[in-house]
Amino acid sequence: MEKGNEGEMIMRHIVGCGLVIMLLSFSGCANTQPTHFYLLRAMETNDSFAMEVAKNSALSLGVGPISLPKYLDRPHIVTRISAHEINLAEFHKWGAPLKDNLSNVLLENLSRLLSTNQIVKYPWNRSHLPDYQLSLEVTQFDGAKNQEATLRVRWRLAADDGKRVLEEKTSQFSEVIRGSGYEDLVEAMSRMLATFSQEIADVLNRPPRLL
Repeated sequence: MEKGNEGEMIMRHIVGCGLVIMLLSFSGCANTQPTHFYLLRAMETNDSFAMEVAKNSALSLGVGPISLPKYLDRPHIVTRISAHEINLAEFHKWGAPLKDNLSNVLLENLSRLLSTNQIVKYPWNRSHLPDYQLSLEVTQFDGAKNQEATLRVRWRLAADDGKRVLEEKTSQFSEVIRGSGYEDLVEAMSRMLATFSQEIADVLNRPPRLL
C-alpha cells in the first residue's frame, strides 16, 4: 500500500471516529433530564399549629450561628438508601444554599409565631444585641423516599449576650413523606422546621419566672 493511500485511510478513520463521538454526544445531551430546583417554605397561618399570641411582641431574637454536616452542605438533595448509604440527586437540587434557606425559613416562622419583626440573622450588629440568641447544630436533615423525613438538631437558647442559658437540648422530629417525589420530601422537611419553630416559640412564650 502506498504511503499516500495509507495516510488517507488513517484520516478517514479519524474523521469517522470523530463523527461517531459527536453523534453519541448529541444523543446523550438529548436524553439528559432537566434539573429541578426546590426551596423549603415557611409555615402558613392555616397550618395545623396552635398559633399562640406572643406574650411579649417587643422581644428581639437572633438566629445563628447554624451549622450543617458536610454531607448536607451541597447543592444536591440528599436521600437515605439505607442506614449507611446516601444518594445525591443529580437532577434534583436546592434552589439556594440549604443553610441560608433553612435560616430564612426559621426567621419567618418565628416572626409569625412570636408576633415580632425583631428577628435577625447571625452575625448581627454588636451595638444592637438581640434579647435572645438561638444557635443550632443540625446533625441530620434528610429522608428516605416513600418513607419519612428526619430532623435532628442540637440547639441552645440564651439571653444576656449568651451568658444566661434558657434551654439547651437535642430535638428530633420526623414526618411521613406524603408521596414519592422530591417535592414531597421537601414539603415534609418544611413541616419539621415548622414543628421545631413551634418548640422554640413555646420556650420564649413561657412566663418570665420560668425563664
